[in-house]
Amino acid sequence: MRFSAEKYYRAGIERMNQARTALRDKDGTSFALAMYCGGLAVECILRAFRWEEDQTFEGRHDLSDLLKASRLLTIDEDYMRRKGAEDEVRKSAIALRSAMNEVVILWHNNLRFASEASLKAFLNRIDRWRGVKGDPLKKNATDLMNAAQTVVNRGITLLTSKKR
Repeated sequence: MRFSAEKYYRAGIERMNQARTALRDKDGTSFALAMYCGGLAVECILRAFRWEEDQTFEGRHDLSDLLKASRLLTIDEDYMRRKGAEDEVRKSAIALRSAMNEVVILWHNNLRFASEASLKAFLNRIDRWRGVKGDPLKKNATDLMNAAQTVVNRGITLLTSKKR
């Protein structure tokens, strides 16, 4: 299968939609799937940006490395400056970095193999369980989803602005 920035971009949007659908699952048994798809959406968006610089496929799923290689943060800052939004550059960078940090903490490619029980154990191990009112799986899945949506939305804005 041949990939392009456009295909990664489209897949990112689809994975984010699928993540939201899984999160809304009435049985409450699809949190691991929702988290996996949400992180995968971010990976797709980062790969779309990286593809513009380097069209070789790098099979690792390290989002921190992909973020650097994608230059998404730099592109975002440049975009904001071109729009004359100097005051917004810092706020935008902080929001994007914060969202990425949340995704990096909560997402791992091996979530695709995780049962809800193993996800609970993982969240407990990284201390994301303590003090949560309600369902900790749902809360962490929602946290990842919101952070992933922030990154995906920023990617969509930047990619569509490049096409104009």
